Amino acid sequence: MSSKKRVPIISIVGRQNVGKSTLFNALLKKKLAITEDYPGVTRDVLRARVLNPEKGLDFILCDTPGLDIERPESLEEAVLENAFRQVAESDLVVFLLDLKEVTSYDSRLIDKFRKDPELNQIPVLYCVNKVDHPEDEEDLDSFYKMGLSEILPISAIGRRNLPLLLEKIAFLLPNAKRRIQTDEEGELPSLEDFSLAIVGKPNAGKSSLLNALCGYDRAVVSEVAGTTRDSVDTTVTFDGKKIRITDTAGIRRKSDKAEALEFYSYKRTQKTIQSSDVVIHLLDALKGFGEFDKKIVGMLQEEGKPFLLAVNKWDAVENKDNNSFKDYQERLYSRFPLLKEIQIVTLSAKEKQRIHKMMEMTIDLASRAKRKISTSELNQSLRAWMAEAGRSFSANRPPKMLYCTQVSISPFHLILFVNHVDYFKSNLLSFIKKKLTEKYNLKGIPIRLELRSDRK
Repeated sequence: MSSKKRVPIISIVGRQNVGKSTLFNALLKKKLAITEDYPGVTRDVLRARVLNPEKGLDFILCDTPGLDIERPESLEEAVLENAFRQVAESDLVVFLLDLKEVTSYDSRLIDKFRKDPELNQIPVLYCVNKVDHPEDEEDLDSFYKMGLSEILPISAIGRRNLPLLLEKIAFLLPNAKRRIQTDEEGELPSLEDFSLAIVGKPNAGKSSLLNALCGYDRAVVSEVAGTTRDSVDTTVTFDGKKIRITDTAGIRRKSDKAEALEFYSYKRTQKTIQSSDVVIHLLDALKGFGEFDKKIVGMLQEEGKPFLLAVNKWDAVENKDNNSFKDYQERLYSRFPLLKEIQIVTLSAKEKQRIHKMMEMTIDLASRAKRKISTSELNQSLRAWMAEAGRSFSANRPPKMLYCTQVSISPFHLILFVNHVDYFKSNLLSFIKKKLTEKYNLKGIPIRLELRSDRK
């Protein structure tokens, strides 16, 4: 009987600014982590799956924050605790050192991996980064003097020796500290049923919500707005569904490129939305729905992502009564009428109130977002609605729908071949979207109508 191992976890560790995020990106062959040429940029633990069939590799790669915060404040203590928790769960550690600078903390950290009972059973692969040229390998003596028997020289930015690094990982993984569990029938690990992104303004409680869903502190939580700079993801199982959840950096505004961290966080959040199946837009009940929330909804609409509105910190709203939620909804609708088409749930991430209801709504939304409608049914429905509309939405030039077909489910995208694009005004398109939403239960799912005609 064949067996298939669970996906092992490999963590990149080291002090600040040795190139961990650059190596993370280089092994993924895409820019997922923030990389800036100064320390302290990565705060949360990033995870991504690496598949390399040629080398028989399949593992979860983790990028951790720098571990050399000498006198941490409360936020940094949480960062370090989160990072070391991740490292302790790893099956293999890639310990990154800097050719250009060896510090006393490098030795102390190496010593910690040798002596700490939670860490000393984990295989460690020591890599010296920034070895950009063959002649640089002559400068490795100082690392051997630290008692390292084997050192792998690499250049993350130049991709030098990265194939060799993968070969070493393949060599070391069979001796990982954990006996990786196998399933009875040797099947590949099941993929997620869907992916879920949590977005919103800074300090709305996104990381607290992720932690509440996980049951432990997966992301660093602080009252300091903007603590999460990277998109942090994890996988949970809820009502039999395997869901990958990503907590994104808070969106304040479309940042100027001069503010590098804000700019990259914004772009990464945008990419997370693009790659997610469903999105939770989290609001702070005490702050309400602002201009930046409008921009977030606009982004979600533009990307065609199914989403619901979750109003966090509802427990902190004072003087609530039976009409509080209805009154809150009406205020939201007055600010942004589009929200009438979006499902809304109140919750408290801190107190774990109505988290279960929110997840039920999310699963339902993900299921409905996969709706495929036959071309014949669509055409029958559209023609009936056009007849119902009659001349209500036209002047002297009546619009005519010739043919309609669905071309994708995410976004829910229909192409309408019409007699003339200009005859289909915005109020008619809104009428069609409303009918589609009602008939096919598409509330919370943006509908994209693309008009085509030989006459533009």
